[in-house]
Amino acid sequence: MERQSWARLLGVDRGSLLKIAFAALLAGLVAWIYASGAYQELDPATMRVWFRDAGPWGGVFFIAAYSCLQPFGLNGLVFLLSAPLIWSPSQAFLLNWAGTVGTGLFSFFVARFVARDWIQKRLPPRIRRFDERLQTRGFRTVFLLRLIFYTTPTVQWALGVSRVAFAPFLAGTVLGVAPFTLMTTLVGIRVAAWIEEHPVATWPWGQLWPILIVAAVVFAAIGVFILRKWRAQAVD
Repeated sequence: MERQSWARLLGVDRGSLLKIAFAALLAGLVAWIYASGAYQELDPATMRVWFRDAGPWGGVFFIAAYSCLQPFGLNGLVFLLSAPLIWSPSQAFLLNWAGTVGTGLFSFFVARFVARDWIQKRLPPRIRRFDERLQTRGFRTVFLLRLIFYTTPTVQWALGVSRVAFAPFLAGTVLGVAPFTLMTTLVGIRVAAWIEEHPVATWPWGQLWPILIVAAVVFAAIGVFILRKWRAQAVD
């Protein structure tokens, strides 16, 4: 009752209220990173030592974390831009590519064999209209969806509950995600080079952390607004 009254008072549904709460939690995490001094441990040189000491298991952990967390809302850019900070450019691209394909495979199998009915009831009608195309022109449709929407979670789950066969799904995903993965990896390489010249520990965190908190809340609020508008249009 209390949660419903707060949601009604703010003019949002419970899901949106949870997203706002998540944004507040994220803002608190940023504040804790600064207050505890943990930001000093976020230096790319330290991260490289952690993953390189882990050997091949570091790459396995990266792919597994990317594959399992992105479908549930964690932005894939977190992984795509982080890989070049740790590995060489070629290794970063291959790991990013493998992780991106992994997110598609994870979503596909969970949606198709674990939560098919639950997910299908919650997909917008506009997404369901792709089902016939996916059955008759699977590779082409998946390829185009990946080029345009990449790994948007709604599309990820929709492909799993659709009637697309696995082979065209896999081929369309592997090829369709490659261009954006390469482009983002190249951006990450430039970011890594900049951070090498300006180590994280030397950033003026005393001035930055309030801005980061406000930015996190603002971006989360904008995301909730856009998501609600998109859902409303999809239902219409």
